[in-house]
Amino acid sequence: MKNIKVNDTRNFALIGHAGDGKTSLGEAILFASGATETLGSVSGGTSSLNYLPEEKTRESSITSAIYSFDVGGKLFSLVDTPGDSNFQADGQIALRALDAAVLVLSGAGGAKVGTARMWNFAKGLELPAIAFISGMDRDYADFDAAVESLRSMGANPVPIDLPIGAGPELSGVVDLLSMKAVTEAGEGEIPTELADAATAAREQMIESIAECDDELLEKYLEEGELSDADISHGLVQAARSGQILPVFCGSALTQVGIRRLLWALSEVLPSPADRGPWSATSVADGAELEVTADPEAAFAGVVFKTIIDRYAGTLSVFRVVAGTIHSDTPILNATRNEKERLGKLHVLHGGEHQEVDEAGPGDVVAVAKLKSVHTGDALCAEKQGVNLPSIPIPQGVISYAIQAKSKGDEDKVYSSLGRLVEEDPTLQLGREASTGEFLLTGRGELHVRMTVEKLKRMFGVDVDLKTPKVPYRETITRRAEHVEGKLKKQTGGKGMFGVCFLTVEPMARGEGIEFVDKVKGGAIPRSLIPAVEKGITEACESGPLAGCPVVDVRVYCIDGKHHPVDSNEMAFKLAGSFGFKSAIAQGKPTILEPVMDVEISIPDQYVGDIMGDISGRRGRVQSSETRGTTQIINAQVPMSEMLEYASALTSVTAGQGEFHMEYSHYEEAPAHVREKIIAAANAAKSKDS
Repeated sequence: MKNIKVNDTRNFALIGHAGDGKTSLGEAILFASGATETLGSVSGGTSSLNYLPEEKTRESSITSAIYSFDVGGKLFSLVDTPGDSNFQADGQIALRALDAAVLVLSGAGGAKVGTARMWNFAKGLELPAIAFISGMDRDYADFDAAVESLRSMGANPVPIDLPIGAGPELSGVVDLLSMKAVTEAGEGEIPTELADAATAAREQMIESIAECDDELLEKYLEEGELSDADISHGLVQAARSGQILPVFCGSALTQVGIRRLLWALSEVLPSPADRGPWSATSVADGAELEVTADPEAAFAGVVFKTIIDRYAGTLSVFRVVAGTIHSDTPILNATRNEKERLGKLHVLHGGEHQEVDEAGPGDVVAVAKLKSVHTGDALCAEKQGVNLPSIPIPQGVISYAIQAKSKGDEDKVYSSLGRLVEEDPTLQLGREASTGEFLLTGRGELHVRMTVEKLKRMFGVDVDLKTPKVPYRETITRRAEHVEGKLKKQTGGKGMFGVCFLTVEPMARGEGIEFVDKVKGGAIPRSLIPAVEKGITEACESGPLAGCPVVDVRVYCIDGKHHPVDSNEMAFKLAGSFGFKSAIAQGKPTILEPVMDVEISIPDQYVGDIMGDISGRRGRVQSSETRGTTQIINAQVPMSEMLEYASALTSVTAGQGEFHMEYSHYEEAPAHVREKIIAAANAAKSKDS
């Protein structure tokens, strides 16, 4: 990429809450750097970053957009991440492959739940970050309040710039490092009315920086001041170590403060070399080692995005961690141990691609048609290969049953959805065997519905979304002994005869079905015992109460009768099925419902509401703990009560809550729930008949 050195490479993500101006700020950066000739507009539909039709319609990001550009001899890769909680996981995946973040928040609203969520995620990855308070030209913009909101979410914000004016009066920023006013006309003197505030803010900035370094602090305490070089060096080190969050400000629409932000991107954020080594293991022997941003080393990279492009096909977007990679080079997918060959390399400019000859450490490039490669995979050279940690993929939390609107479109629907799941790994597509439904699972209702919109636009197929059926099960609660299963059929020719006697008893949850052969004396020939077991297995598919699969039953085949001519496998298979159904009916059958382990993250003020809501959903709180200003509640809740919980949680917490759940166990459903399940099954049976 124009032979730009590692130390002159930067990659970073714009992160924050939905609607706070990340994409507009990205457009301002591109325009100020000369990467775009005009200032893109989200509302005007001319954004280079919001290029998908769904994004233009919503005027909001639904996927991370990548734009690489060079300015001043340095190469930047900007990743504009979605702020909506339905899509933020896409940005979280990208952050794991990048070196830094720019936390964007509104001057009129300050930090919100999405701001805190992404800040905490970046902090957990120990990524250096700077903050930009955007929209300072809006009515009610309040710089001090926005800074305070950063402090309230656990950050250590340190203003590096101050706004000159606010709202319509915004005209520039004060650079506290040089103590100059930076306006459209260039650098000048600080307005008189801001002089005292700027002096106080500079002193506070110096103190905050000095406190991050013992030598600087000692020098500051002894001499009462620091040199400009000391301040700049201390700022960079404190920011890169995560001890402070440098704060800049301005307006994306009027370009105020954007040049200062470009300076911070270049001088404050780290290069791939500054980031430090990556942990890895040797492909050859599994030995632990470290990988540095050395362009002469063996190639290593990590895939953090997959794009389904109408013309180029499937694009795998990866960040080069080490080495220099060229087009038409053999590589290894270290995650899956599959060999691949790179095609042409491309840098991304939003929805546009530009072919390049090579890429080095820190570069973000895309390549088409890698068959075995998926988001999260680690790539490396075939020789001296290293396996970087794969990127974990957040799982979906809400499922919908999907059905093609046109009967002839079933195969096309599922193959096309498979392509979209490949592009967005936070989606899951699967079939629930017990209900026969195909389920599409996503991070929220909007996530699933936007996927359906893309499905129609890209592949021309429509689907209906329905609340999925709960996979209930049936079992018995008491032992039933010596129950006869009999088939006796006599025709003009050869008949069918088989008799088996079964005893059934309940087993612990999760044990399944166990068949025990207790037949003695040849009452049933040994060759026909498997037929009895097969009949029982097939009968387990539909229980007597609501037609749900039968589980957790031990079946003893204790005796039987046979006929030397009329007994055969089919006869004993049917006898086994009849006997099992009779035995289950005598074993006082009941219905089991799936119970989920649920972890809910909410601000402290919503704990009471959520506890009450869990109780109302027949849930049981297992534990709760405090993490910063967030309360983590762990509970067990029946699956039937959680099918639409994503929307309910959003409503209760004003969008500030999130949850994850996974299957825990089955347990007996209460009587009133069993009655509803049986009534629904009978109604469905009557309708079908």
